[in-house]
Amino acid sequence: MDEIKEQAVKILYENVEELKGVEINDNTELISGGYIDSFDIVNVIGVFEEVFGIDIDLENIDLEEFNTVPTICGVLRKAGLK
Repeated sequence: MDEIKEQAVKILYENVEELKGVEINDNTELISGGYIDSFDIVNVIGVFEEVFGIDIDLENIDLEEFNTVPTICGVLRKAGLK
């Protein structure tokens, strides 16, 4: 797992109560699996922005982009994370 994925997973574990005890990998469906909802997404977006020093444009976000760790990493990269 690359560094961005590792940090994203750590942030998810620290900020989403429903993920306690859940093994998160590239195939874990966070939204469709019922682990996170729109409120969790808004919360972790703020954390991602703070930790990574990026701005995520909420108007251009599709919630499904937060369904798996790889798609979350795609959002982070689109927001300017290298």
